[in-house]
Amino acid sequence: MRIVRVLKSAALAITFAGAGSSAALAATYNGIFSLSGSSFSEPGLVMATSTQSGSVSFQLDTVGQSVTFDLFDIWANERRVNGNNTRTSSLVADFTFAGIGASGSATGSTTGHGGLIQYASLAWGAPILLNFGNGGVLSIVLGNANYSYGLLGLGQGQANGTTIQATATLVATPVPLPASGLALIAALAGAGLVARRRRAA
Repeated sequence: MRIVRVLKSAALAITFAGAGSSAALAATYNGIFSLSGSSFSEPGLVMATSTQSGSVSFQLDTVGQSVTFDLFDIWANERRVNGNNTRTSSLVADFTFAGIGASGSATGSTTGHGGLIQYASLAWGAPILLNFGNGGVLSIVLGNANYSYGLLGLGQGQANGTTIQATATLVATPVPLPASGLALIAALAGAGLVARRRRAA
């Protein structure tokens, strides 16, 4: 039974080591995102976006490297800021990266600003930190924006909106098991097999 336990432990360690190594070598990150929240309906200033779901793909090779890309367009879907349009509504962006087994969400807030010059704003909370592999960390930061500016009313349509961008940064890469560790595991597994065969004989 002791030999069986050793073999199982060795196999499990090799599996984790292999997973960490493959994650460390993956330089291209493919994911999907979706938008939801109270920003798309009353009460509050109603927002419209160019899409409510989509895909992202980017390449990061070294720790500290960043890439910025367009995510979606947003604009106010009402003519003016009045009544309850100055209240804060939520906008949530969910991300899933199946290839590295990681997912997370960013929560933002939208609101309308009245007066002579009227506009809408979107502000995001904390960055998304995605943990993957053996110590890998991917950060995603979404950009804040003011948009739909107008005089005594809001600028109409997508043309008066703005493009929300995301910046992805490779904070840390997964750490694979050292070659010496793999060699030790292989040696233990081999010794266990030899001992088992001798007992069987």
